[in-house]
Amino acid sequence: MKRLTLFIDADDTLLDFNKAETRAINQTFEDYDLLEYDGIIESYKRNNLKAWKAFERNEMTRDDISTERFRWVFSEFKIEGIDLNEINKLYWSYLAKGADVMEGAREFVEKVKDDNDLYVVTNGTAFIQDSRFALSDMSKYFKKRYISENLNTRKPAKEFFDYIEKDIGFVDRDASYIIGDSLSSDIQLGINANVKTIWFNRENKINEKGIIPNYEVKCFKELEKLIDELRK
Repeated sequence: MKRLTLFIDADDTLLDFNKAETRAINQTFEDYDLLEYDGIIESYKRNNLKAWKAFERNEMTRDDISTERFRWVFSEFKIEGIDLNEINKLYWSYLAKGADVMEGAREFVEKVKDDNDLYVVTNGTAFIQDSRFALSDMSKYFKKRYISENLNTRKPAKEFFDYIEKDIGFVDRDASYIIGDSLSSDIQLGINANVKTIWFNRENKINEKGIIPNYEVKCFKELEKLIDELRK
């Protein structure tokens, strides 16, 4: 059977970003006495997602995200006098503790790690992702983590994968797959880099983006079965 190279996304594929984000922003806004503003958590999540999508499109820098997401929220609620850099640092400190693992993820990597080469590919802030992987004890399953901040580029840019390919030395495209939950980030990266893709569509979303993956799964059991088939 073939040995595959699997490039797996971190947030909401391996690690539960939604839980980590919800906990971190609640703690941050509680420290700043902001939870009295009805809907402020939902506003933050909406604006944070908006900022990261702009980052994917190369319309914002990571530094922009750190301040602008809070600026947008505070503008919506007419909140003044809060240092955007300071509140972001506090939020980061809480987010770095978010070590929740997605259901089935640990069992999946345990089963496939010996017969395949596993790498993490993620957009994010390096110290936060490093901390979350360390606290979750998930680092040991992967040969390396590729984090956008360290690469000075981002998914889905082809340059992101160019860096990985140069670092590894050779990527056999007949035996390599990018796996992730985001069509615009993970699957588009595969398309841009000519690497086959597996869309982890846990929520059974309708694909309205015109970004077509090679395969689609809804849970790690399905992914494990697919990997076994692809190795034949």
